[in-house]
Amino acid sequence: MNTCAVSIERHFGGDAVQREQLGERIKRLRRGLELGLRETATKLGISASYLSQIETGQLKTPPAPKVLEDLAKLLGDNFDTLLLLAGRVPEDISVKLVSDHVLTTFLRTAGEQGYSGEDLMDLLAQNGRK
Repeated sequence: MNTCAVSIERHFGGDAVQREQLGERIKRLRRGLELGLRETATKLGISASYLSQIETGQLKTPPAPKVLEDLAKLLGDNFDTLLLLAGRVPEDISVKLVSDHVLTTFLRTAGEQGYSGEDLMDLLAQNGRK
């Protein structure tokens, strides 16, 4: 899995609510596995203080993609979900958006017209595409 990602924080101003949701998700998953904060941090090779800051949404910048990838593996979560909650776009998606201006325009227009990602997936499903 490619661990590179592009931060969207500089473009969208960062979102404290998203960082809080990321932290709450990580904490919920960690507790569900009955892992302590220090134990989890040790397994990840990070400090307990840093993990606590992630879980409480206290970080000023999103966690590094490698930390998120390791968290996803340890907690059995989806890496892309953690990336997006951290305010980062997976690298393969950002490359596609940069290289395909029609796709970028389409997504911008769809968003302006109130379409959600789920709406767009439904449209693709109706046309026999996934």
